[in-house]
Amino acid sequence: MNSKTFFCLFFLISLHCFSQVQYSSWVNSYLQINSYSGNTNPDAYTLMLAGNGPFNMPYWKISVRLKQPVTSTDGKYTIPANKISFQPVASSGQGYPGPVPTLSQIGMPLNVFLQEKQEVFLVPQSNAPLYNQPASPNGYYNLQLKYSMNVAGGSYLGNYPSWINFIAPLEFTAYDQYNNVIGKADHQFQIQIGALTGTPTETPELSIKLSAKAVNGSLEFKSMDDYKNGVSVTYSNALIVSSNTFYQIKIRALQGQFSSPSGNSIPLETVRLNLTPVSGNQGNVYTVLLSPSPQLIATGASTGASEVYYDIRYSTKAGDERVINARSEEYSTTLQYEIIPQ
Repeated sequence: MNSKTFFCLFFLISLHCFSQVQYSSWVNSYLQINSYSGNTNPDAYTLMLAGNGPFNMPYWKISVRLKQPVTSTDGKYTIPANKISFQPVASSGQGYPGPVPTLSQIGMPLNVFLQEKQEVFLVPQSNAPLYNQPASPNGYYNLQLKYSMNVAGGSYLGNYPSWINFIAPLEFTAYDQYNNVIGKADHQFQIQIGALTGTPTETPELSIKLSAKAVNGSLEFKSMDDYKNGVSVTYSNALIVSSNTFYQIKIRALQGQFSSPSGNSIPLETVRLNLTPVSGNQGNVYTVLLSPSPQLIATGASTGASEVYYDIRYSTKAGDERVINARSEEYSTTLQYEIIPQ
């Protein structure tokens, strides 16, 4: 057998055109914080994917990248990137035969935190295509997605003087299934911290991130022995966690199966995931088969002010007929890691 099978595990105004689809976006860029509870801008970012005529674009993506630290206008203070997050609010638009997909049909994280120097995905890989089959040759299609932006509360807000302004420079990008750029836009968000009310409290401070080498994971079958014995890949020091309280880590796939560009699929449960705590990490770990349902993969105690690390291992079992009988293509899904207080 000379064929190869790949599993890919993908971990969020200028106007550009790709094929018949165009990307544009606009923002409500100002957010004022007057309480230690933080605040939310319910109409922070809206994107539109639009085009004319017939097209079918599956597995499109939307990302956001913090271009520089969130710095005060006087240059003296910064807000940690992971204090700022985006939440999907609504989808709207028109298409033929319609309607345009809902948020649940698209499939996306419900809360996406910014990360320093790293692109994160608001839509990691859409379950619903951009699809238009109009009766007239130039029938119009548009899909709008609206996002809110939240700045987390906590005692850290007391570190800043009143009426200080911060700028968060963000770059948003829309991709097709082959990671070709459909469009890109830079937007600056202004955050003002006013005279804070309420009582400063020590809120749970949790952080989780993937190392750059583990953001796009892959399993590859190259030979008959790979199909016979199964394959595995380990990413060292790949999952990085910090918490000031007891925590648990869960994982879920945002799609219901591994899918190929031609529409073929392989069940998620053909791939096993397990973590290994790296030296000094006292976390407990649990092996799971991938699933669209959230599954517990680790628990741990407070890490204090330190980061702890886990190795990530993906593997398949020996002689799995579901893999052996699959067409030789690249299959992919998107995994979401989540950390919450225990």
